[in-house]
Amino acid sequence: MLGKCTNPSCSASFRHMQEGILFRLEPDPDLRLPNPKKPEYYWLCQSCSAAMTLLIGKEGKVIPVPLPAPVQGGAHRSDLISSKRQNGLMLSCLTSSTEKRRRSRSKGSLG
Repeated sequence: MLGKCTNPSCSASFRHMQEGILFRLEPDPDLRLPNPKKPEYYWLCQSCSAAMTLLIGKEGKVIPVPLPAPVQGGAHRSDLISSKRQNGLMLSCLTSSTEKRRRSRSKGSLG
């Protein structure tokens, strides 16, 4: 599957779904291509995913980019990571059910 963080300057090894954010790059399902490529998976470690996300570059390559600065009372970091479509490709963030439960518990404990 994956070996290391997608950030080229990071050497963190992929070990667990709960440690970072997993992304899937696949042909845009709305285009219904006759011979779609198999999905490719990319991972940002926990440290890198706190400061960056992934986007589809000009040639269809997945590239890490800095997250925008947080806005007071704005969206949660993970809300900024959604599906991105470009050049017939779709990049989606995959979150494990464990991560979703952990996030919902931490949001509930804030109020």
